[in-house]
Amino acid sequence: MSRPDEPLPTYATHESGWRRIQELLPPGLRLGGAEAPMPEEEWLDLGPFRVHLDCWRRPDAPATVVLVHGGGGNGRLLAPFGAMLAALGYEVLAPDLPGYGLTRVKDKRSLVYDDWRDTLASLLEVEAGRSRRPLVVFGASMGGMLAYDVTARTRIPAGLVATCFLAPREPEVRRRMVRWPWMAGLAGPMLTALPMLTDSLPVPMRLAGNMLAIANSAALARAIAADPRAGGTWMPGRFLRTFLESEPLVPPEAFDACPVLLTHPAEDRWTHVSVSRPFFERLRVPKRLVLLENAGHFPVEEPGVGQLRQALLDFLSERGLAAR
Repeated sequence: MSRPDEPLPTYATHESGWRRIQELLPPGLRLGGAEAPMPEEEWLDLGPFRVHLDCWRRPDAPATVVLVHGGGGNGRLLAPFGAMLAALGYEVLAPDLPGYGLTRVKDKRSLVYDDWRDTLASLLEVEAGRSRRPLVVFGASMGGMLAYDVTARTRIPAGLVATCFLAPREPEVRRRMVRWPWMAGLAGPMLTALPMLTDSLPVPMRLAGNMLAIANSAALARAIAADPRAGGTWMPGRFLRTFLESEPLVPPEAFDACPVLLTHPAEDRWTHVSVSRPFFERLRVPKRLVLLENAGHFPVEEPGVGQLRQALLDFLSERGLAAR
């Protein structure tokens, strides 16, 4: 955690892997272009963390969309989608969750999965009180289930969007998430057998998860996996253990907070749509599944990007949140 008088880092001045990642994106998704405005950077104290946010503020927007990254990203990795939504007329926030990006954490080895739930819930509560405009959450990768949990907990969002729903207690989900399939049956028992020994161990995320499948472009996947503030970071065994032990806060059959849009990449080489369908099909709220053609886990390929844009526009319009 930085001292009160210590200058806080920013992506604008911080030399990290995000610039290399930007260079490898399709030109239309790179920040700084006419269709991809740069975000402003803000800091917000949420519980014990000083949270960094990429923000596209629009006081006249009909809604605020909160982007939620997963275990291989950070808020800046989701900037192509934030800029897309901002260009369409929406306010967008993309936080760096504790342990990732530029967010300040006093003791990283003490992090648990509930720190992510608490941080995101606090952010929604702060923003709901600040602007009083509708909020929509959009979770990518493991951020999809995180967004689901926090929506069920706070009942603030008017809509929930996810690229996938990963229930980590399910054997098939574990098999898909880990770096090598043989790890699926060992990871949980190894972390839970002797937590006093493993909880504080730094676990490189590129070894815990199949990070090289995060993008269908090999060069882009390598860049994300090498970024020390994204897929190249480490998380403590305690965080991984509590994530693997976590269950949805509300069973999908009982979820009634808001409608749901699942925009699953059709060519996802990390978490195939088959691992999201069982959870999605159990939901009883108004819902829609849109498969993003030719798109990988990090969906930056056409026509998937265009389909994602249209699906978001339709979903928001149906909620009465169409931008002018």
